[in-house]
Amino acid sequence: MKTLDELIFSVKQMDEEEYLPAGQLDMLLYSPCPVKLATKERIDAILSQYEQEGTPLSIHIPMGCTSVDPYDPLHSETDPEKLPGIIASIGFGDFFRQGFSERFVQTGVFEAVLPEKIHPMHQAAGIVDPLGQYVVYGLTPYILLIDTRRLGDLPLPGSWDDLLDPCYKGQINMCGDGDDMADAVLVNYYKEYGMEGIQRFAANTQVLLHSSQMGKSGGSSQGGGIYIIPYFFAETSRQPEYMKVVWPQDGAAASPLYFLAQRKDRQRLARLIAFFTEGFGQMESARWFLPLGGPVPDSLGELTAAPKIKWVGWDYIRANNITAIRDELNHTFRRLVGMAS
Repeated sequence: MKTLDELIFSVKQMDEEEYLPAGQLDMLLYSPCPVKLATKERIDAILSQYEQEGTPLSIHIPMGCTSVDPYDPLHSETDPEKLPGIIASIGFGDFFRQGFSERFVQTGVFEAVLPEKIHPMHQAAGIVDPLGQYVVYGLTPYILLIDTRRLGDLPLPGSWDDLLDPCYKGQINMCGDGDDMADAVLVNYYKEYGMEGIQRFAANTQVLLHSSQMGKSGGSSQGGGIYIIPYFFAETSRQPEYMKVVWPQDGAAASPLYFLAQRKDRQRLARLIAFFTEGFGQMESARWFLPLGGPVPDSLGELTAAPKIKWVGWDYIRANNITAIRDELNHTFRRLVGMAS
């Protein structure tokens, strides 16, 4: 594997954008694709304020949804001086890795900054890190979009447990094309049922699709009648009457949008930090990603029961190498679905 410096040098040699060493970045931000442009606009406005005051900042926001990024090796860094002041990312990825956490997170390099108020949904689910290290400023909630025509006479599933019933064999379309895997769904199944739960879930899964493909009006032309899909794609596409959105009774499986802020840079980068604690929730499109301080989509108030969040929990995250588990589950699940198809 190339070191970070070697990879950056290779990119420069290809006449790509010139990348600064990570330690010279004030912020490295990976954002969900549906809100990436809106996020960049907000961040650019903040950067403009700093520049006008004579204190310009350097940031990097990768704009490709699946491209290899020159900062991918950052999690293997050993020197805190070579880390950006703020690191923001999505999912149970590199910055949850055991080595990175042990070197930097558990040693107090980062300090949490929270919004003034926490939304009750997040409070109930235990989203706030009790150790004050990671800040999960939003969530990608995975819910069910049901094609009632394809489901036929089968009962409408209402929970994640329901999807393990053999009656749904061949009916499930999983969010899992490329690196667009619904990791929170697999991790929760594994936590509750072990590898047997993953096997049962895979046995009922017909196809792996990208979120945007599943969100098309009327669903995809292939697969079964049950789509596991981010709430954003389910609700922002115009669907025919036979397509039904189901928020699972046991909660939407939640994948984190999180940031880490270096303790030493907290005051200097306060306005960038405020984007995550306040500004993100002010973006209309961000509501579908459940900002930590709210607001959430009005459509949640239309549900017959109070919506819940299904969060794997900080105790489980810290007791396990969560990223290694995620990686293994993604590999195993793809293999099992390939065998079943």
